[in-house]
Amino acid sequence: MSQNFKPPIKQIDLWISAALALSSLALYIRTMPPTVLEGDSGEYQFMAAILGVPHSTGYPLYILLAKLFTLLPIGAVALRVTFFSALCAALTTPIIYAIGVRLVQRRVPAMLAALMLALAPTLWSAAIDAEVYALHLLLGALAIFFALRWHHDNHARDFYALALVYGLGLTNHRVIVFLTPALLLVIWLNRARLTRAMFARGALLAIVPLLLYAYIPIRADQLIATQDAENWKLYPREDAIVKGTVSAYYRHTPDGVFNLITGFDNRNKLGFKSPLDEANRIELATNLLAQQFGILGIALALIGAVASLRRDRGSFAILATTIAGVGFIAIYLRGESTVYYFSLAYLALALWLAFGADVLMRGARRVPIKHFDRATSLALCALPVFALVTNFPRFDKSNYFTARDFAQTVFADHLAPNAVVIAPWEISQPLRYFQFVENQRPDLLVVNISPVWDKQFGLLHTNAHALGRPFYLVEFNPELKTAPGPRSVQAVPLPLRDEPRPRYALNDARIIGDVQVVGYDLEPDPPIPGQRARVLVYYKTLARMYPMYAAQLSIRDLLERPALDLHAFPASFYYPTYRWRAGEFYRDAYAFVLPADAPNGIYHLDLFWYEYDLGTGVTDFDRENKLALGEMRVGDFNTARIAQPAHARVGDAITFLGWRGDTTIARGQSLDLDLFWRGDRVMREAYTVFVHLTDASGQVLADADSPPAQGLYPTTRWLSGEIVRDRHSLKIPGDLAPGEYQIAIGMYLPATGARLPVDPGGDYIALTKIVVK
Repeated sequence: MSQNFKPPIKQIDLWISAALALSSLALYIRTMPPTVLEGDSGEYQFMAAILGVPHSTGYPLYILLAKLFTLLPIGAVALRVTFFSALCAALTTPIIYAIGVRLVQRRVPAMLAALMLALAPTLWSAAIDAEVYALHLLLGALAIFFALRWHHDNHARDFYALALVYGLGLTNHRVIVFLTPALLLVIWLNRARLTRAMFARGALLAIVPLLLYAYIPIRADQLIATQDAENWKLYPREDAIVKGTVSAYYRHTPDGVFNLITGFDNRNKLGFKSPLDEANRIELATNLLAQQFGILGIALALIGAVASLRRDRGSFAILATTIAGVGFIAIYLRGESTVYYFSLAYLALALWLAFGADVLMRGARRVPIKHFDRATSLALCALPVFALVTNFPRFDKSNYFTARDFAQTVFADHLAPNAVVIAPWEISQPLRYFQFVENQRPDLLVVNISPVWDKQFGLLHTNAHALGRPFYLVEFNPELKTAPGPRSVQAVPLPLRDEPRPRYALNDARIIGDVQVVGYDLEPDPPIPGQRARVLVYYKTLARMYPMYAAQLSIRDLLERPALDLHAFPASFYYPTYRWRAGEFYRDAYAFVLPADAPNGIYHLDLFWYEYDLGTGVTDFDRENKLALGEMRVGDFNTARIAQPAHARVGDAITFLGWRGDTTIARGQSLDLDLFWRGDRVMREAYTVFVHLTDASGQVLADADSPPAQGLYPTTRWLSGEIVRDRHSLKIPGDLAPGEYQIAIGMYLPATGARLPVDPGGDYIALTKIVVK
């Protein structure tokens, strides 16, 4: 039987509610990303700023409220939109507490439920993401709060508040529809007290917010009315849709508006593809649940469900129906946001968790052990502490700049003015954010279409070529963001608009008979170990070719030791070589990161082309076309600071400028020394550097002889006037007696062993004394 719950609202409850909201808000602010995000989040961040029309279902309530937050004088516009999510999530926690106090009638279990949900991956990730889900959870929590309060207290104002909040929820995210069975159950349980007049007023309050959907055709019409004639020539769709200020899902017809706001354009995401797909999604739902509260939390929720059933069957049925309705659609609907679809079900489970905690605390009081009840309470309080410690590293996005950096990399990729840029959803939205919000490269037309499935790609490329507009395809490598290893991004020109002028030009170099390799560039030049770099290879098509080719760039050091093998398709897999036309220029970009401990020096670049069978996806490595592309100098040999300056002339072409390193070392350790030389002219001889550890009598006890840069940057490659940093690692013998020793350095010709003379005298430089411990 239902009980009459009327817990008094005391000042302490207000203080607890405020503390929950402020503490969770502080946590979310501390961990939220400071700039633009990828995909849907990036779309909302710029759509809110410009009052655009995003993808279905349009989300008018979210866009209008987020627009208000873009006016705040804090941080970047993107951060302000994310802050809106953080605030919605923070306001949800005191609502959970209020429901918990009402149902359980004890504060500690209610606080535990609020904290566990606030620290659960679902709410935390929604709080730091510029998405609609935090607002969805806030409105859903309010709807459940008013439903239960009306059920318990029988105040008409709660029924009206419930209807209004539910209507607002329908203008934000459609998953709230699946809260309807629980709300209908509330109405059924209280049908005796619901008059026709109350029902009519409630229905009106639920319907009126739906008028917000009028924003979509009104605003879309405004944006479409301001057409860019040049963009209109590219593709026969409204310019606002092509460039993204209005969603590509939108059709400027009654049917189009209806499909957008109802989500009918996404109905293909409903259902299971196969029994295996159904099993996989059920398994996913189980794993997601375990991530929210852990095994102990789930156990508490199960105990609490039984306790809730015994105390108040009506409230139990409302929560159970919430879990069933929301859980069903979260499993039945395919999408990357599945965890968010479950959020209202997790809310109900958190309330059962409060019941479970209350059962344990009451049971602990009956155990005849001193302070056992307090120990139980402390153990329960450890659950949110554990959740905080465990989840903080995962959700700390305060230094998350990936989407921003990818977008800026594309902007910096030599994009020609007024270009058409085809980009995947993940990066097209950050690009548009910088265009529409920060007015960066507004001349570009960024279009989100697939080069595989969308006929727009071919039509846009053909029309852009006819209109003389540069055309780029943005590609990730690796393409999938779940792939292991670092990702790079580039804007592939299809083709280059102007003839390239590479720094390292080649003279009539052919990778195959119909393709000339014009040359290559390095970015940066020289590449630095441990940092991202690119080799840009330029081609000229001499005639149409019909096999499709795959490519490989092989990087070897000067001693022919392999460093990296980079695989790609010339220009792009989505624009294969058989589509290249005679006279066109193309660019191939190979992004790489050499290991941080890779030695500095000269590396060889070899380019390979292989025939590729598009039907089977097999590269024929037996049919190899190879070109020795050239060399690249790796590492920063220069230095802005020499710790121990010196000056000594070595031979007639080299000056020793100083060194850097420690003067105290333990036995058995390696002493790293950086020697700084200057080549005073181009040399024909490759000299070896000697580094000797000697005793007082001059006897050599250890040595580290090698050509400069371990043989990777011989003196024959030094430029006139160039300062070279040359690292040597001197191994100190483990059985060496502690004491003071001398380091001597110099150069010799390896063929004869003859040392170069040192000015002001001798054939070596007494570098320093070291202490061996």
